[in-house]
Amino acid sequence: MISSPVWAALVACPEDRSGHPATVAYVDDGDTVRLTTGERVRLAGIDAPEVAHGAYDRKPATADEPFGAASRQALRAMLARSHNRILLRYGRESTDRYGRRLAYLYLSDGESIQANLVAQGMAMAVYMPPNLDLADCLTLTERAAARNRVGIWSLAEYAPGIDTATGVPSDVQGAAIIRGRVLSVHKSTRTVWVNLEGRVALQISRRAWPQFQGVDFHAWRGKTLRARGWLIRDKNRYQDWRMPIESPRAIEVLSR
Repeated sequence: MISSPVWAALVACPEDRSGHPATVAYVDDGDTVRLTTGERVRLAGIDAPEVAHGAYDRKPATADEPFGAASRQALRAMLARSHNRILLRYGRESTDRYGRRLAYLYLSDGESIQANLVAQGMAMAVYMPPNLDLADCLTLTERAAARNRVGIWSLAEYAPGIDTATGVPSDVQGAAIIRGRVLSVHKSTRTVWVNLEGRVALQISRRAWPQFQGVDFHAWRGKTLRARGWLIRDKNRYQDWRMPIESPRAIEVLSR
């Protein structure tokens, strides 16, 4: 039986008309746009399937992930309703490691663009502190989409998620959802390592520990967890993949 996630209650997504006006010039994919100012903006709090790109920086070309093109088109269609004009509110952490601005986007009537994409099953919620302003409402919206198996939730790699015991596909891109039984838990002075079947490890750094107050990591041994985040290929003597976890919202306990 699936337990509740290790976090608090949900609230409804509010409308917001307080953002800065901006105009979108180009939609890169379902979670990234370029403004007429030249600024690239990453939609905070969600992750959409990847779209194809050519080879660059010695990286090979890739193909669309399932629903990648559909997610981009859904965002384009939504923006067309407001002639590409949006209201933009930057996240508490306003820039990512690629130099993109992190922001919450709204249509002129205050409708959340992030929530709309999640409701259509064109993106999933992700939890990267401190940008958690919409975390609860996006989770609630996602649950409804998952119940109806719309968009990405019709795919096994999202629901129930990639089974670590059978192996992580080598072509995984971006954020992912995984599930696996906990073989061991190790806590050092800087990191909690939660080792799952299939040589996959969840990495909870010391800076995230305050978010996990009251959580007994060692009690997870032998239980099956479902986790979401960015999978990183990290082949060493301990694991082949690791997933940094920044928030308890990113983990569900599937078995007691």
